[in-house]
Amino acid sequence: MTLRLFLLFALATFQLSKPCQAEVPLPTPKEHYQSFDASQSGLQLFTEFMGELDPATQKLLMEIANAPDGSSLEKIPRSQVLSGLRSVDWKKWKAPVLEVFLHHSNVLDVIPPSSREWIPIVHDGLLYFLDHLDQDRLLNRFLNFAYLPAGGARGDRILQFASRTPTFQKIGQILARNTGLEADIQTALQTLENTVQTSTREELVRAISTDLGRETLEAHDIQFADRILAEASVGAVIRASLRMPGESERREVVCKVIKPYVRQAITEEGAIIDELTRYFEQNRDFYELGEMPLSEMFQGIRKSMSDEIRVEAEQQNLLRAARYYKDNPKILVPQLYPFSTNQVTVMEFVRGGKISSAFGGDRRQRGIMARRLSDALTSDVVFSKQEEALFHGDPHAGNVFHVLNDVKDPYRIALLDWGLFGLFTRSQRVQLIQLILGIELNDPRRLKKHLGALAEGELSKNPEKLGRLDRVIEETLRQRSKRSNFDTLGDLIVRLGKEGYVLRLNITLFIKSQVTIAGILAGLDPALKQDEYLMKRAGSLVRKELHKRLLYTLWFPAWKSNSYGSMLSNEDVKDVLVHNFVGWFRK
Repeated sequence: MTLRLFLLFALATFQLSKPCQAEVPLPTPKEHYQSFDASQSGLQLFTEFMGELDPATQKLLMEIANAPDGSSLEKIPRSQVLSGLRSVDWKKWKAPVLEVFLHHSNVLDVIPPSSREWIPIVHDGLLYFLDHLDQDRLLNRFLNFAYLPAGGARGDRILQFASRTPTFQKIGQILARNTGLEADIQTALQTLENTVQTSTREELVRAISTDLGRETLEAHDIQFADRILAEASVGAVIRASLRMPGESERREVVCKVIKPYVRQAITEEGAIIDELTRYFEQNRDFYELGEMPLSEMFQGIRKSMSDEIRVEAEQQNLLRAARYYKDNPKILVPQLYPFSTNQVTVMEFVRGGKISSAFGGDRRQRGIMARRLSDALTSDVVFSKQEEALFHGDPHAGNVFHVLNDVKDPYRIALLDWGLFGLFTRSQRVQLIQLILGIELNDPRRLKKHLGALAEGELSKNPEKLGRLDRVIEETLRQRSKRSNFDTLGDLIVRLGKEGYVLRLNITLFIKSQVTIAGILAGLDPALKQDEYLMKRAGSLVRKELHKRLLYTLWFPAWKSNSYGSMLSNEDVKDVLVHNFVGWFRK
């Protein structure tokens, strides 16, 4: 009952107050996180608020709040709920309302246990975001909460918190395969990959038809499916069929369009991110942010969201990816149709499903699928023979499909949604391998030598800053525990950011993509360890290089050469062998 009481109170407050400026006092005192009780605070707020209402409205609210299930509220139209409430003093209620709402949503549970030190930053960042959000969007958020089924799962509340907010939904997609989260939260967030439900089939067809135009629709006899195929944070996809001029057979395609409300939402959220950047800059000391390059980090988030609505850029990325993989029969990149517009992407329909669902129940085939995925999106990128390797920047399970009914290759992978991608030069990949070795061998000197791969420009030569770098590396290695190499690199990136270094976007994007892939691998084959498999692939390459390595062993100046497909020098191979031998001996 307490949650429904609070939600009704929140609805009254938000609906009946006049539009106003931000009112929430920040930063939140540190003791708040030990003493705050959302249920008690919500009940107290509702009790105080009821004293300001007329008897008829009090009676209506109490009848709804005391209903044994959600049926009482569900039978009342939203307009009637709102019209039954009176105006109140907004400034008096806004701060406590948002505070209780934030905690009741369970959204703070999305922070992995290993990162709980971020709670004050996330808590106040979300409060600031809500405080500056358009009032109509905030009202609808409360209203949707109020109409959730009574006693629903916390995952439903988290999803409702993120609903129709592309920035929150994108972050949820990134975290969806994080094995550090509790299972129910992972399951809820995974719906953000391609099963969001905020648009109707009619809205999509109308938007697509208007943009393609009658001439294109008639020339290709385009016919749309009866329902939406998939919907994510920014775009939605609907199946269609068409006939190319001169052909008798119809082709199966999909039409992808940016959802109608998204462009305005991303514009508003981008402005809030700018303001939030300034807020955290002014409160660095309170949040213990050190020299973290906040502006670059927040602008990176804003840019990634802006890139999501740059349809023409995504189409160009799709064409580039198709050229890159054209000789790789294991990877399918959908064909782009030339009559696509700067609003609508028409491309080949891929008959398949999320790779995370491939071969359900068949452990052997799921294991093969896991290795194929790791090969395609990790090993083949790192050990690419090309000078510049290309990689998918947003490989959540909704963008990586298992192609069904492929008689030539039952494990073929389709890579969808190329809004984010990266390029990785060979020299950067050599340094990445050295960073991974530094972690594997617990070698701080090796890590420090190659830290420049992660940061723009030269590392500071200031003795004090160099000393801090040594401590950063020591702390990173000490806290590694059972975390993967890419998780550890992600931790190192965060620590470098706190020291004020501007991070290289492409390598940071690749490392983050690998953390996402690790989550999918764990679901496909829990026995497969991403680190071990990558090192196994490197070892396989080393064995194929033995003849060349023998020559370079005789020619001592080439002993440290990285000019192999594995990018490991003879010195590196020796270090790994010694490390493994010592480890075996100690057992």
